[in-house]
Amino acid sequence: MIRCILALCASLAVTAAAEPVDVSADLAKLIEGAPVPGMAAAVVLKGEVVASGVAGVRKLDEPQKVGLGDHFHVGSCTKSMTASLAAMIIADGKIGWETKVSDVFKDIEIHRDYREATLRQMLSNSGGVPHVLKNPSWDRNQSGPEQRKALVKDVLSVKPDYTPGQGRVYSNGGFSIGGAALEKVTGKAWEDLMRDRLFKPLGITSAGFGAPATNGKVDQPYGHHLVDGKLTAVNPQPNGDNPAAIGPAGTVCMSVLDFAKYASFHLGDLKKGPLSQAQLDDLHRPVPPGDDYACGWGVMQRDWAGGTTLTHNGSNTMFFAVMWLSPAKDFAVVVMCNSGEGAKVCDQAASLLIGKCAPK
Repeated sequence: MIRCILALCASLAVTAAAEPVDVSADLAKLIEGAPVPGMAAAVVLKGEVVASGVAGVRKLDEPQKVGLGDHFHVGSCTKSMTASLAAMIIADGKIGWETKVSDVFKDIEIHRDYREATLRQMLSNSGGVPHVLKNPSWDRNQSGPEQRKALVKDVLSVKPDYTPGQGRVYSNGGFSIGGAALEKVTGKAWEDLMRDRLFKPLGITSAGFGAPATNGKVDQPYGHHLVDGKLTAVNPQPNGDNPAAIGPAGTVCMSVLDFAKYASFHLGDLKKGPLSQAQLDDLHRPVPPGDDYACGWGVMQRDWAGGTTLTHNGSNTMFFAVMWLSPAKDFAVVVMCNSGEGAKVCDQAASLLIGKCAPK
């Protein structure tokens, strides 16, 4: 494996038994004076975590430090996880990428302009679903599957914002419809499918859904956002996360090391992972129109990556997370923080670690 030598900004071959380089001091410098109470980051190379670190606190004005095992919300990085799950259900023969929503949701009246929309379109922001869902009818007190049933009816019963397959609009609703379709064909809740089919096979043990902390305790990081210009901690319940209705688009939380494990999976580092390399390649292939978005992944060209990068960020407005993957170099960086204002600092951390750790 390759070990990052941060002080020299170089790479040095070491044995696989070497401990990951601690980048906590680098992260601490980045969040100093920034609207970010706490941060975690990790670097993966050839299936090994070669650098990791944490900085800051779980909750503003509280003493509890962030740890490597702490759970951060990953926001819309959930989207590629739902698409990964879809590939597994497709392999089971229960649904297909080109299956139409009208073939799945036969118990609701679907607007004629949505009837030809496919699962792949829903999971690539090209299914006609608007960016902002209008007049949602779900009840947060309902179960996740019940909320998603209401969302499906809300969206598919009215005219799409554009002809499915003929445009691209970033939409939580499309991924939520895709997740609901997986529930419909399996008879199981999306949350249970994620645990059983994705997280368990990957050895991801920290993953959960919703805000990670407990009201009245500082047992995990709290999310933070601006209130009247002041960064403020948000109680986990009842409004510390997105509604379960849009769970398949963005309600997963996990530790930074498990986040790195997920990135490593998409680099094809698992010999017996739940998806083959051909299935992963299909998930990473851009979906028309355009050539910059696949199923839950932004697809970009970067010199440091030796070509194609896979990337996504996510925020529930109270946390922020980002991942950058270089398939050509079998390399990835993941960064997470507990502030909705953390995009700039997370990007700075990712850039720093790419510059110091990516193979030249």
